[in-house]
Amino acid sequence: SAPAWAPDGKKIALALSRDGLTQIYSVNADGSNLKRLTNTSGIDTEPRYSPDGQSLYFTSDRSGSPQIYRMSAEGGDAKRITFGGSYNISPRISPDGKMLAYISRRDGRFQLFVLDLASSEELRLSDAARDESPSFAPNGRYLMHATESGGKGTLAVVSVDGQVRYSLTSRGGNIREPAWGPFIK
Repeated sequence: SAPAWAPDGKKIALALSRDGLTQIYSVNADGSNLKRLTNTSGIDTEPRYSPDGQSLYFTSDRSGSPQIYRMSAEGGDAKRITFGGSYNISPRISPDGKMLAYISRRDGRFQLFVLDLASSEELRLSDAARDESPSFAPNGRYLMHATESGGKGTLAVVSVDGQVRYSLTSRGGNIREPAWGPFIK
């Protein structure tokens, strides 16, 4: 589950429960060379490559609750990245590799946060209660995510500094798991 393409398109990182608990693996785009990257007593899932392809960000409950970690794209020791809140999921790295967006549960609410990776400062970007699936704009200045408003799934866009906010609704049904497309040159 949770497949993610490497930036060069040659590999895919994924969560696989092949040998017990769900762990992170990589595989070549043609399906060859399946390689286990994590080997913990926790559940490791939701891998995402850094823009340079050198690191993987992923969610793990190895510390007792879901948190976001970073490790080499080839595997090895992982470093915990999120410390605010006791439940952090859905890591998304900005196109320049400087910010991490994620969903954090605090006071029973699932809200969008962004973390400056250099300073470790985090900023809450939402006041909603059911945010999910953040996606950075190709320019890295905005985040799109699914949320709920009036009992219906909607789409929200917010600037990474939280100053600009838009809500987009659909008459056709609930919006879930949006993804911003790449910048076409």
